[in-house]
Order: sequence, then C-alpha cells, then structure tokens
Amino acid sequence: MSSAAGASLAPWDVVFEPVSPRLVTARLVVNSAVDAVVLVAATVLAVLVSPWLAGLAAVAVALAAWEAWLIPRQVRALGYALEEDHLLWRRGVMFRRVSVIPYGRMQLVEVSQGPLAARLGIAEVRLHTASASTDATINGLPLAQAERLRQVLSERGEERMAGL
Repeated sequence: MSSAAGASLAPWDVVFEPVSPRLVTARLVVNSAVDAVVLVAATVLAVLVSPWLAGLAAVAVALAAWEAWLIPRQVRALGYALEEDHLLWRRGVMFRRVSVIPYGRMQLVEVSQGPLAARLGIAEVRLHTASASTDATINGLPLAQAERLRQVLSERGEERMAGL
C-alpha cells in the first residue's frame, strides 16, 4: 500500500472516537436475516423450478461471506471528533469521507435506538443542520456515550446561537 493510499483525509492531530464494535453484530444480524431469506428462496426455486437456479443460492452464500468480511472493516472506519468549532464525522473504507459539521449550524440533535440496538446497548445520534446535505447520523455508540455526545453537541450549539 502506498503512503498516499493510507493517508488520512483529516488533519494529523485529530483523534477520532470509534463507535462500538457491537455495531458489527447489529449489522451482521440484519444482513444475515436478509441473506437467509434469499438463500431459502433460491433453494426452493432450484428444487421446484430448475436446478440451474441453485446458482442464486451460491450467490447468496458468497454475498454473506463478503458481508462478513466487509462489515467489520466498515465499522472500524467509523469515528467522530469534537473540535473547538465543529464536529468531524469519518466513514468509509474504499470511498472515505470526512464531514465537518459546525456547531452553529446544528438545529436538532436526537438519540434513538431500535429494538436490536437496545438489546446490544448501542444507539445512534442524529444531527439535523440548517442544510439537509450536511445532516449526519453517528450510529453504534454505547448509550451513555450517545447521551453524553447529545448533551455536548446541544450545549455547544446553544453557545454558538444555534436553533436547538
């Protein structure tokens, strides 16, 4: 790997907080359920219609293996950093992105959990800004960390006369 390929998009002195590795479990559970449905459907079609449709079952298995390899890498690539005037949100493995969200542009900060996330003890922090294109969702944070982040972002937004 060349040094350009490993170079970060963010400034060198920024330390990103990672999300919980339990997000890997949440994503794998959801994707595995979908993969299982596709696998069963492909197998039934192969038995009832044509053995050639067994190729669909093989594709479903290959897709599940690829997801098992990719999802942990995607979760490790997620992170956020609280800077003096803005929040940085990093994501992406092949197509890396770093979003800069000024505290003064934040209009709403909310924490939410679905049933699986609640069972795993993780939550997501959703940031709504003055521009819909700069909204961000930081998912996979431990619940206490998500609540703390919401509090910090709300306070910093209010300090900078945001509409929180």
